[in-house]
This record gives sequence, structure tokens and C-alpha cells, in this order.
Amino acid sequence: MIKSVEFDTSHDSNSLSTILSDPDFVLPRLFPPIKQVTKSGTSFDARGRFMGMKFNMHGNVLKGTEIIYAFHLGAGGGEGEGRLTIRLLPGKVALRFEYEGWMERVSGIFFMQRWFENFGKSLEEEVRMERIKRKL
Repeated sequence: MIKSVEFDTSHDSNSLSTILSDPDFVLPRLFPPIKQVTKSGTSFDARGRFMGMKFNMHGNVLKGTEIIYAFHLGAGGGEGEGRLTIRLLPGKVALRFEYEGWMERVSGIFFMQRWFENFGKSLEEEVRMERIKRKL
């Protein structure tokens, strides 16, 4: 599964880079079933429940010219690998989500489309609030 979207933003790239490279900010907002995120350096563990099934996502955040979340997703014997790439463009945030595994059949396009649309709709205000909280 590959999903690409772009969202308009008025925020500067330094603030966006800081906030969007934080799994605590990005993961629960982009993937609402995620309820808990634990960080250790550039690694993260996220846990949640989707359609009655507990799942665990483990991965790393790589920050350079792009912000990349490379992850492994497992639940109930099913596994998958994925990558979320965030590119900061002038006045825009571009997301590319790539995933292969068990969740592809379960979440499909319907849930992913809605999650990404909701993330985009609330991104400007959520980043604004986070900038105030972090004094960026």
C-alpha cells in the first residue's frame, strides 16, 4: 500500500521539522488507534488497538532532508514493514506512507484515507498549539 498526500501550512520549516520528527506528536494524530508512544533516542514503540486487536509498532525516526519513520508492525501473529516519509516544502508538508503486511488488508484505503484527511485538516492548529507548548 502506498499513500501520498500534501497539506498546506504557514509554519516555518524549523518548527515543523522539530515537531514532525517527534513520534509522540505524529503517530497518535496520524494513526488514531495508537494510544501510547514510548521513545528512546531515535527509536520508538507505539501500542494500540485496532478493530479489537492489540498491535505494537516499533521503529526509528531518521531526520535529514526528510523525516523518515521506518517501522515494524505486529499483532496476533501478523507482521508488516512500513515507512512514513515527511518532506517539508515551501508552504507545504508532503507525506508518503508505504506499507506491506497484515494491516494492509485490515485498514485498507478507507481508514487510511480518513486518517490522513483528518491529520491534514487539523495539522495547522495542532502545530500552532505545539509551538506554543514548546515555545518554538
